[in-house]
Amino acid sequence: MSKINFDFTGERYAVTGASSGLGRQIAIDLANAGAQVLAIARNVERLDEVQSRQPERIVTASVDVCDPDALENAIKNFVGAHGKLNGGVHAAGITGYTSLKNYDRDLAHKIMQVSFWAAVDFTRLITKTKYASAGSSIVLFSSVEAELNARGVFAYSASKSTVNNFVKTVAKEICSKGHRINSILPGWIKTSMTTAVEHLVDTDNVMSKMPLGEGSPSDVSAMVLFLLSEGGRWITGTNIAVDGGRLA
Repeated sequence: MSKINFDFTGERYAVTGASSGLGRQIAIDLANAGAQVLAIARNVERLDEVQSRQPERIVTASVDVCDPDALENAIKNFVGAHGKLNGGVHAAGITGYTSLKNYDRDLAHKIMQVSFWAAVDFTRLITKTKYASAGSSIVLFSSVEAELNARGVFAYSASKSTVNNFVKTVAKEICSKGHRINSILPGWIKTSMTTAVEHLVDTDNVMSKMPLGEGSPSDVSAMVLFLLSEGGRWITGTNIAVDGGRLA
């Protein structure tokens, strides 16, 4: 059992990508810490499973994060029922092999749309005065690939690098209302997304470059909850690696 404890009683957060992987872990951990959580994803069945972990604290919305109108409706309905948000986490993301030689334009653009442009829409919405409490905290998901730039994944690397730049720029805009924004750069963690691309990756080589070995979703969630909490109140515009030492 984790010795890390947070208390988010009376607070409200929106989490995208909440049906699986890191988003799922964050939504559950926030609810276990007392928060009301809007869990956003497309897969209704998996969202129902997440909600079953904390049925009184987790509200689900089957929404494509690339549809800003649907995303806003989900946030508006949640805020109307539960009160203004104290922050949010954009954990939705996709990856894929996008070498220049075998360029898949649709996939490359979709990666950028989900990882970056949807993050922009999400941030814009949950910092609106009608949806956000003063002093809200936003966490976006980047990746160590924003800095490693592995061969064949230029779209993924570019989307995450753009997230990092966005965080640094927007932090200066939203601070007037006390809002904070940061990004997390996870290392290799066993999730449904990494499992889907394992055949493209030399995982033994990746593991050999992580001094602390493979991480778990809980390792990343703990840092996200810290950034959302009062403990992270003096941290903004920062891109934080949670990677087992991969970037060391």
